[in-house]
Amino acid sequence: MRLDRDRGWLLFALLLGVPIAVGDLVLGPAQSLVGLLMLCTLLAATRLDGPCTGSVALYVVLLAAGVAVWEGDLGEQGMLVRLAVLALGGAYATWSAAQRVAREGELTETSSVAQRAILQPTTFRLGGVTVCARYHSASPQALLGGDLYAFAHTAAGLRLLIGDVRGNGLPAVRLSAAVISFFRDSAYTRPDLPAVLDATDRRLAALLGAEDFVTALAAEFRTTGRSAGVRVRLANCGHHPPLLLPAGAPPRLLAPAEPTTPLGLHPVPVVQDVVLGPGDRLLFYTDGLAEARSPEGDMVDLAGLRSACSQAALDDAADALQEALLRHTDGVLADDVAFILVESCPPVPSPDARGASGARGRSVPAGGAPRASRDPLRPYRKERRGPRLPGPEPSPGPPDR
Repeated sequence: MRLDRDRGWLLFALLLGVPIAVGDLVLGPAQSLVGLLMLCTLLAATRLDGPCTGSVALYVVLLAAGVAVWEGDLGEQGMLVRLAVLALGGAYATWSAAQRVAREGELTETSSVAQRAILQPTTFRLGGVTVCARYHSASPQALLGGDLYAFAHTAAGLRLLIGDVRGNGLPAVRLSAAVISFFRDSAYTRPDLPAVLDATDRRLAALLGAEDFVTALAAEFRTTGRSAGVRVRLANCGHHPPLLLPAGAPPRLLAPAEPTTPLGLHPVPVVQDVVLGPGDRLLFYTDGLAEARSPEGDMVDLAGLRSACSQAALDDAADALQEALLRHTDGVLADDVAFILVESCPPVPSPDARGASGARGRSVPAGGAPRASRDPLRPYRKERRGPRLPGPEPSPGPPDR
């Protein structure tokens, strides 16, 4: 964690002064090395905050004064000048470190706000599935991650994407937004998941560096036409496999038969087909959940999260999952966590769907009555001003009389 790295850097800056002071004592009053103690303060200012840098600066001045007392030249003009330079340099380094930390805090807050705008929590019901997506930011000491998820209501059914951009900070957030945008564009215009991911990969290539990549998992949900069951198609590009939580069987991971590379490395995913029965659930997640560790270093047991994911309401299950994760990590997450819970459930028709042919495909909010004016996927739709997507046009209403 960043806090551990800062403690190590502080210890290094303090210990660096010891050999300098010893060398000065060995050389004697004829050769003074106390000016080199400024290196301790400068090193602290590059990584630590203002108070820590100030502490190192004070330590440097006291150490130099102690060396001068030992050698008996504290009152000499040359030594007083050196001490004054160390004090002034320490004051400037402290101010500079405080300004740097303030700028980094503003940048981190900007990145966090941008990522929260991208990953809005949502719960909705569409066709034969109920979906609940959540994003949980890591502790303030952790770097902002590149988690992402997106949804698209297409002619082929509901399509979703969950992924994780390599790296941290604002560049990762920028790439996350690009992946979401490219996925939404492709999801509405490509016939299947491999084509969607291929188009996303091609557009993303121009934005990635030589060592950048994005792990991604795409899913497509379509009702089977029977009273029970939802057909799920999965295309995994180097991402963690989803956890299947059958209503009456042990949980299991849906690992791909033939693993492929992440986005940015020209993946060729193999599609998996799964049928969800009534009450079956799927958990999609990022590495912040899969690699969460306890204070003792134990990784989370995904199968042990079944009880949390089995709450009757999907919102309650998502809350219980977050609480279980925080209990396992003792409230400290080293990485951001994004996950999506999907449950197979009978579709709830809208009253408008029974009375008007143009209302087919309307979504119904989970856990409540249908509301014709609210589209739960509106934040995730790509606004278009070009040609309309293929599909039946709504029937016009009666002319005004």
